[in-house]
Amino acid sequence: MEIILIAIAAVVIGAFIYYNRSAKGLDVNNDGKVDNADVKAAVQNVVCGVQETADANKDGKVDAADVVVVKEKAKAVAKKTTAKAKETVKKVTTRKPKAK
Repeated sequence: MEIILIAIAAVVIGAFIYYNRSAKGLDVNNDGKVDNADVKAAVQNVVCGVQETADANKDGKVDAADVVVVKEKAKAVAKKTTAKAKETVKKVTTRKPKAK
């Protein structure tokens, strides 16, 4: 999935740079020109961002340990959300109906 996202990002960034070759803001690597090296630099920035985000336990690598961290966080959020929903249901069901 990550490879597909990276490929799509590379194509979009490449097309954007191609059609905006004269735009100085697209000189990602600051070498004074907009070319394929800027596409490569932009894709590397995207990959680094994805890897940083996926490294949930911040140990410098993306592996099964990160999946465990994400799973535990998801369980904690689900538990909290379930408790909140139960409390809301309890409040709603114990309310007295309004008199008309």
